[in-house]
Amino acid sequence: MRVTAYIRQKDTSKNDLDSRASVYFRVRDKGLDIKCASELQINPNHWSQERQGYKSRVNLVDDDTRNLFDSQVKEITGIITREYYIGANSDWLRRLIFAYHHPNAYCMGSGMAVSKSFVIWAERYLQNKKFNKHQECNTRCLIDKVTRFEDEHKHPMNIDSMTADDLRAFADFLSSDYDISMNTIVTNMTMLRTVCNWVRKQGVTNNDPFFGYDMPKALYGTPYFLTIQERDQVLDADLADDAELAEYRDMFVFQCMVGCRHSDLVTFTPKNIIDGVLEYIPIKTKGKSGDVVRVPLIPKAMAIVDGHDHGDDEPIFPKHYNFKFNDAIRRILKRAKVNRVVTVINPKTRLEEKKPISDVATSHLARRTFIGNLYRMVKDPDLVASMSGHAKGSVAFARYRVIDDDMKKSLVELIQ
Repeated sequence: MRVTAYIRQKDTSKNDLDSRASVYFRVRDKGLDIKCASELQINPNHWSQERQGYKSRVNLVDDDTRNLFDSQVKEITGIITREYYIGANSDWLRRLIFAYHHPNAYCMGSGMAVSKSFVIWAERYLQNKKFNKHQECNTRCLIDKVTRFEDEHKHPMNIDSMTADDLRAFADFLSSDYDISMNTIVTNMTMLRTVCNWVRKQGVTNNDPFFGYDMPKALYGTPYFLTIQERDQVLDADLADDAELAEYRDMFVFQCMVGCRHSDLVTFTPKNIIDGVLEYIPIKTKGKSGDVVRVPLIPKAMAIVDGHDHGDDEPIFPKHYNFKFNDAIRRILKRAKVNRVVTVINPKTRLEEKKPISDVATSHLARRTFIGNLYRMVKDPDLVASMSGHAKGSVAFARYRVIDDDMKKSLVELIQ
């Protein structure tokens, strides 16, 4: 195998001091002849093919410049010689030369250039994980944000050199350019940390940019949910004049009675109900634990199912867009006159605000209604989790430890 450097000779006059020619590297072996341009450039009048660098006497170029250039040509030649392997191709040579000029983007080893770009490794992380569409979409959104950050700030996010300062700059970028809430920023930073941890486990880097970075805390406030009386008030509301709204009402109330996520709700068919028990594997955890969630259906829930039986293989509830469902829920609560004022956290200011529950309701309110009412009656998070699809020991239940007035009265009665 032989490596040579050369330039594609240009017809230049002896007095031409401005022309530049790129230095190419050529690799020849049995059945192989590949070449690639480097980022090194030289005036064609100064190039010596025999010396593979500057001519011995170039009066217009200082010694430091000449020696640096010659050493770089020798370095690249040596790297190509060391890293060459049977089966190498022009793409390998291109990556190897690029890696030499951009050490912060690539590292070399085992006959190949390994990317150090966070974006590239985030893509590999995505390919490695078997995510559902929602999780994949969230990860791709993060990749898009990092790419935009790199483009606007001219600063690559490199898994080997990323620091806590880079993370702070990225968080500031999310806040200013995307105008999103702190909770959403926390979600993005948590996702970024997950990817970084995964990359370290692959043995690609030992760098931990989150060491020295204070992760901001998500602020959720106290969960608000419908009481059982309010839930039944919604179920009994007269919506005979709006068939579509009545269908959304049945979806919402059924979700209040089983505590599933909206993504699971729209997949249920009569086959999911066995002997009066709803059985399903949550989409969110299907690729992880794969545990089956079993929720006994109360008579009111069974009545809703019976009213929406379209066949064993047909969904109990037709698929609807979640944003339309959320709008319908708010309209339903107003029609049912469920307007209790609740305390919510403004996602931008992180300050408390008072709002009618009918103004802030979403499909997640149904899930909270199921969990919150059960947890008030039975303080066993693992038992509730077995029916809500939460992981065992989930920290989510810490938010449901609400000391309400009824609980206070019950407690005081113990010392009468």
